[in-house]
Amino acid sequence: MRRKILILLILNFFIFFNAQNKSNLSINSISLSTLATEYHKIYQSAKEIISKLMTTPDTKAEIKNYDFKPSGLSLNKSDFSLHTKSLEQKNKIHLNWVSDMNYNFSPGFGDEDNVFYRARVSSGLDWLALGEGSSKNQRMQNSLNERVRKIDLLEKLKYKKEISHMADLDQVRMTFDQKKISLLSDYEKILKLLNDFTINQNKSGLKNDAETAQSKYLLDKVSIEKKSLESLLKTEDKNTVTKEILTADIPDLTPVENINFNTLVKDKEFALKMEKEILDIKNKRDKQIDLRLKFRYNYYSTLSNDRNFASVGATINLPVSRNKNDIESENDLQAKKNTLQDIKTIYRDKLSTMFREYYLLKSEIEILQSESNYLQSELKVNSANEKSNTFSPAYYLATAEKFLNNQIQICDKKSDLYEKYLEYRMTSGTDYKTEGLDSVANYDNAGHETYIWSSFFTNYSNTYIIDQMTHWHVNRVFLSVGKVTDMAKVADFMAMASENNIQVYRLIGENSFAKTDNGFVDLQILLEEAKIQGFTGIHLDIEPHTFDDYKTNIDLYAQRLINLFTNSKIWCNQNNMDLGVSVPMQLPAEVATALHNNNVMTYIMAYDVLSLDKKLNKTLTIRDILGPDYYVWVFRINDFNDFNDLLNAETTVQSEGVTKLGYYDLSQMNNFKP
Repeated sequence: MRRKILILLILNFFIFFNAQNKSNLSINSISLSTLATEYHKIYQSAKEIISKLMTTPDTKAEIKNYDFKPSGLSLNKSDFSLHTKSLEQKNKIHLNWVSDMNYNFSPGFGDEDNVFYRARVSSGLDWLALGEGSSKNQRMQNSLNERVRKIDLLEKLKYKKEISHMADLDQVRMTFDQKKISLLSDYEKILKLLNDFTINQNKSGLKNDAETAQSKYLLDKVSIEKKSLESLLKTEDKNTVTKEILTADIPDLTPVENINFNTLVKDKEFALKMEKEILDIKNKRDKQIDLRLKFRYNYYSTLSNDRNFASVGATINLPVSRNKNDIESENDLQAKKNTLQDIKTIYRDKLSTMFREYYLLKSEIEILQSESNYLQSELKVNSANEKSNTFSPAYYLATAEKFLNNQIQICDKKSDLYEKYLEYRMTSGTDYKTEGLDSVANYDNAGHETYIWSSFFTNYSNTYIIDQMTHWHVNRVFLSVGKVTDMAKVADFMAMASENNIQVYRLIGENSFAKTDNGFVDLQILLEEAKIQGFTGIHLDIEPHTFDDYKTNIDLYAQRLINLFTNSKIWCNQNNMDLGVSVPMQLPAEVATALHNNNVMTYIMAYDVLSLDKKLNKTLTIRDILGPDYYVWVFRINDFNDFNDLLNAETTVQSEGVTKLGYYDLSQMNNFKP
């Protein structure tokens, strides 16, 4: 009863106030009592809504930073490796069947038209030996296609990142939109009650039409905003962002000064490297001699008699000038390379601006959260005094509206904050830990295998050797233990190599095994030792071509090599070990055939005084026999002036269909690569 009397007193105050401005005001005690009851119900409803909001997890102590799920985007090293042809798809001679027929009408335009023949038929084969259409040209085109594919992979990853980023943004927006809709629904309930109350006041003459219209406007404003959000909500999508994000601590950004801007342009550097290799291959292809060898059967019909005969010929086309477009392309690539530093500066400026805006917004949220704590305290104190003579529902309802508006603002600004958070992480490269991309982009050399002789192994620590191989991206090494007595060092080295995903083969380089027909008997002793020592595989470097009588006994030594390699392969298969062999460029074809038939990985020791083109031509036969999947081109580091010369050589041999590269040896690689 006391509460109702208090509410009546408040309403009487409103009546007195309005009476000063209205000439005709009449309200009976029953209407006044009804309004008082209705106003008390509004307070109770508002109190129930606000109490639920104040006890939900959204306003409890905040939890740790919210972790977004991994993007799942990845490019492995294998995605960037050259695609190899199968053994059944070896390069074949490119032949064309060409036929030509000509008939001269009589009489012709001149008397000489029918001097030589009335009709002529020529048919035969064209062999595209060099230049356009040749096997060599096709290998170069395949190499071009591979590099274009790598650039496309980078573009594809970029689009995937953007798609994943937009998906995260949509999920964040959906979560905060759902929260805001809930808040607006609560606000709408209170405003609807107040609007109905204002309408009743208007009917009783306590509120004028303008005040009623204002109440209706506030209700419509919230209702329209709620309906708009509901219509935009993607209810068909499953929201993968949990509601923990609503109460998580505001995350911190990686400071701009801690961001590696070199990493941000790695993909562009890698793409430029591919473009440079593409241009180099095109330039080399355009400089090729076009050579077409022709064989024809010819038939001539003349007025006196018919003739037929065979003929052979050749067509040669040698380019003598350089395409202007190639020069412009080189200039464009250099210009792109020069702009990389500018791109880093742009990234830095953009991220600095984003960093500033983010923390300004974060401070605004913290102020709103402080206000929220203050309003909650006010509401608790006010509702606790509802039985006192000084209690005012009007003050509680006004504070409740402030609290709801406060929560809606926090919801909006947190949504904006997480959008900035995601954008910053994407731009700075701190959101995607893409497998393989950084390592591939950092791959400035293509070889992954090398040799270590016992002298180098003895003189350097295992840690230093592992660091060198890591620097060169080596994943397989052939180690000669020689007369090393420190087998503990060997065991420790193999353990460290295993931790760094490096395979270790036992390198056996004893030429005497080819001195007799029974060399495998002695070789098998070393094979057994390698197995006991724990090596992953065996690598044989047996070189009978160094013997004085080699040239006069090539067939004999070729057969001995075949026996050694075949028996070693059988032994390795039986003992679950891998086998590789090093061979000279002048390896007899029958030895290459035996290696191919036994699927033995063959390392072509491509080092002497010959030019690279001559080396490629010299090894063409054995490379065709072995197939691209079963041979490795080994560069000798001392053959190059600097690291860039090595990289250019790698590009050249890759354009010729070489897919696997190695280096001889780690002692020469030491301090060679920047």
